[in-house]
Amino acid sequence: MASMIGKVLKNLFSKPFTTKYPKQKSKVSINFRGAIHVDQKKCISCRLCEINCPTGAIVVDKEKKYAEVERSRCILCGLCAEVCPVNVIWFSNDYETAEEDKENLKKQLPGPNPRPKK
Repeated sequence: MASMIGKVLKNLFSKPFTTKYPKQKSKVSINFRGAIHVDQKKCISCRLCEINCPTGAIVVDKEKKYAEVERSRCILCGLCAEVCPVNVIWFSNDYETAEEDKENLKKQLPGPNPRPKK
């Protein structure tokens, strides 16, 4: 009983573990895989990302040199980024990727999240 009272008092006077989201954003790990990004201008349409994607979330149009990512199917495994020979696929730490319209999940995220510097 005394140990339980001690735990209650410790938790009562300690800082909360959770944040007050959405007013206060959570800090994510540097290795966190949030939103997927593709630099379409540098893509060489080799299709290695499409071939290695376990869920088929990436479709490459060789004529347009465009890789479309269906974010509702992407499991953020990172295989596409690992096999890309020109290193044009990366993940940002943006975790707020919800969409109201399913078609918007197919569209590539725009460029306000630049590739992080290593």
